[in-house]
Amino acid sequence: MILLLENERYNGFIKLIIGTNHLLIFLCAPIVFLMFFYRKNIWGYLQLQHFDPRYLLLFPIALFSLYPLMGYIAGYIEKLELPLFLSQMDKSALDTLSGLLKMNSGADLLINLIVMTIIPAVGEELLFRGVIQKEIYLHTNRSHFAIWLAAFIFCILHFQVTGFAAKFMIGVILGYAYHFSGSLVLPIVIHMLNNGLATVAYYLAGDATMDTASASSENISFVGVLIGVLIFSLSMFYIRFISLKRNTIY
Repeated sequence: MILLLENERYNGFIKLIIGTNHLLIFLCAPIVFLMFFYRKNIWGYLQLQHFDPRYLLLFPIALFSLYPLMGYIAGYIEKLELPLFLSQMDKSALDTLSGLLKMNSGADLLINLIVMTIIPAVGEELLFRGVIQKEIYLHTNRSHFAIWLAAFIFCILHFQVTGFAAKFMIGVILGYAYHFSGSLVLPIVIHMLNNGLATVAYYLAGDATMDTASASSENISFVGVLIGVLIFSLSMFYIRFISLKRNTIY
């Protein structure tokens, strides 16, 4: 696949395959599950209702405030001597991502926004938060356990060693977005925002983005990490306060 991505003639074809793969695994699979087990109450099960609009500001703040910590951990992992199979898996994942993010026109950007932003946001949240997290919660009645386990499964299936901590933290925040808002729409929107901003940033920065991201992860100060964690903590405290007051926690 990496070799095909290096040839621009096959770029659109590969993106079509990846988009179709996402639709089948992350969208069709949970829909089949829901049709089989919850046919009479699919909409009620998914919880696609409205949510407090303040969450649209608070959860992105919580997510973006953890970016320094994500970069700091990623920079540390990059310096580790990983087993050969893990380093090869990580390199393959990063090379594939780099190939997919090569965009030479506005049309490429539009395609990537569909393939790497809209489809993953809807499909992955439907599977990981809408079904996996919900089912774990229904069978254990332990909401925090369900959130963290679903986030762990979420990051494992992304096959990225360097980005493991980042994917895990993103999964946890998306899980709490679902938990505190009581609506699956919110994590879908936040996931879409996270992927969309990254895709647009890569488009605007061009080929220099990967090198810039790698270099910036090495220059993150520990003070910046602490400030980010503090902002995250305050954001989550206020989110919990709103949720308890409005009684929106599922």
